[in-house]
Amino acid sequence: MKKLFYLVPVLTLFIFSCKKDTRQPINPPSGGLYLKIVKGSNQTDTIGNQLKDSIVIKATNNGSALTGYTVQFKRSGCQDLVTSEATVNATGQASYAWYLSGETGAQSLKVILLDNTGAKIDSVSVAATGLAPAGGWHRGGCLQNFPVNNVTALSSGRILASVNRTAYPYYSDDNAKSWHPLTAFGNTHFVNKILSTAAGIFVATQNDGIFLSADNGQSWSSTANGIWSVNFSDMAYTASGNLIVTNSNGLFISTDKGQSWNENDFGLPMGPATYPVELPNGNLFVIGSDNSVYMLPLHTSTWQNIGANGNYILSNVESLFVDNKGNLFAGTPHDAPDGTAYIYESIDGGTSWSPVFTQSLISTLTSYPNIDNISQVKGVYYFSYAGIGVYQTSNFTSFSQVTSQLGNIGLPTYTIGQNSVFVLGSPGFGVYYRIP
Repeated sequence: MKKLFYLVPVLTLFIFSCKKDTRQPINPPSGGLYLKIVKGSNQTDTIGNQLKDSIVIKATNNGSALTGYTVQFKRSGCQDLVTSEATVNATGQASYAWYLSGETGAQSLKVILLDNTGAKIDSVSVAATGLAPAGGWHRGGCLQNFPVNNVTALSSGRILASVNRTAYPYYSDDNAKSWHPLTAFGNTHFVNKILSTAAGIFVATQNDGIFLSADNGQSWSSTANGIWSVNFSDMAYTASGNLIVTNSNGLFISTDKGQSWNENDFGLPMGPATYPVELPNGNLFVIGSDNSVYMLPLHTSTWQNIGANGNYILSNVESLFVDNKGNLFAGTPHDAPDGTAYIYESIDGGTSWSPVFTQSLISTLTSYPNIDNISQVKGVYYFSYAGIGVYQTSNFTSFSQVTSQLGNIGLPTYTIGQNSVFVLGSPGFGVYYRIP
């Protein structure tokens, strides 16, 4: 989705494979023990945590240090989602910060020494033990430090997540402790958003259209015939069964689970729209590319700019949401007029609005007034506040910060798993979950 503004530290970790330096051919040594563990073996910590001590290995040939060689690190339990690499230094050493997977009990890290052609010379395994998590916040295994676009809980209890690159979606069947690639979907798409609906699971990709699974993700079919599938913006499935997709080419509505589509964007400004929502009376609302709120009354074909004519509340909006009472909510954007975060509520279909949440920035260095991802789960409202985290309230009178222990994690996506486990996807730090 567009308009996400937050401060996320530049990640210089090793989560993606490093490129090897161009160098002269190195011939494998003729004998001796090539790899040994210097430090870090046999540690114990809670699953998902980074071990206290980095794993340090040394590459030698008959006692002399090898230099310039590549070593790979492969964690158990992660199905090789990422192969991290390092080059041994002048003393023959290389180190690796090991984040445990989501599996309790014995875990292993395989370290592989390669020559300049990529051929294996030697390998060694490092052991660790993962402990079961207690109550509180924990990190999901294997996706640590991945930028996560979306997390969504399915009715089956499975949780799906997408990352910010062309790759597999990932799934967890144990409330976000462990994660595995959803190979049935494939790894050739950039997944932006995942919706779990009564009609099935809809997955929106950046440039390859929309996919539907009616069997909990075991098989997938394309439902994008009739859509110009370029530069996805947003997707929603309404209570009346409308599937709405927006992209850089317009707004498209399907009443038959994506089998056919009608383009319905007359009156909207050029460019991608976001947050399509529907009131119980059938009126549709969306945020146009100009950040203003537009309404499409039922049985009409032209969108009306209800943020025009001096209505400053609706002229610059980040997010929209409709609750189970049919009340409409609007959240403020990054460039809110007075630098204060607001949520406004309308109980009369968007005619009048009242503030139900107001908070000044805690620090202009760590936060922005974006209000995003407003939702309602079992009578409790949740919303993301950029740079600060997720808030919850049952009455819009008192609020609590769900993610206060996590610090600045950007503008996260979230979902509720089984047994009220709160699952959060961060734009720079992977998946977190909170056990009550």
